[in-house]
Amino acid sequence: MAYTIWFGFAWGLFGWILFTVSLFISTILFVKSIQNIKHSKLFEVHETKSGKRIGKAMGILSGVSYGILWLSVIILIIIDWYALIMPVVTLIIGLHFFPQAKIMNRKLDYFVAPIPIATALISIILVINSDLPWQSAFAIASIGGAIATIIYGFHILSTYQQLTSHNAANKNGKMP
Repeated sequence: MAYTIWFGFAWGLFGWILFTVSLFISTILFVKSIQNIKHSKLFEVHETKSGKRIGKAMGILSGVSYGILWLSVIILIIIDWYALIMPVVTLIIGLHFFPQAKIMNRKLDYFVAPIPIATALISIILVINSDLPWQSAFAIASIGGAIATIIYGFHILSTYQQLTSHNAANKNGKMP
């Protein structure tokens, strides 16, 4: 929602329609995720060395990424380049998927990362080389962030479904 709200401000009715579609998709992802969280409480937690390693590495990556993100936002405010805030935020979020792919041993990140990176760079170039309104700069950058977020949301739901299906099959004596 933080990405798609800018569509309405930049593109009027069409943007608000896109925002409404994203609101609908977000609602589905939210409701299904809450159901999965409640369902997951039925299982015992068995923390592994790999899980601990991933948790620690992701904590470090998040600290570094969000530290850079907030520092960038503060600098852009100080130098009065507000139009670059969302493009730079989206760029940083997109870039953090590359080390995340390595940490999580997940190939999807390598394919999703270029989407927000590309829209962020397009937006940055347009801001620097034209008189693009900040609302449009935010909306253009946000396209990639919204697409990446939707992809990850459905990927997480799919992964949980596969995991629980696999575990149910094993409990019934079936091989997946």
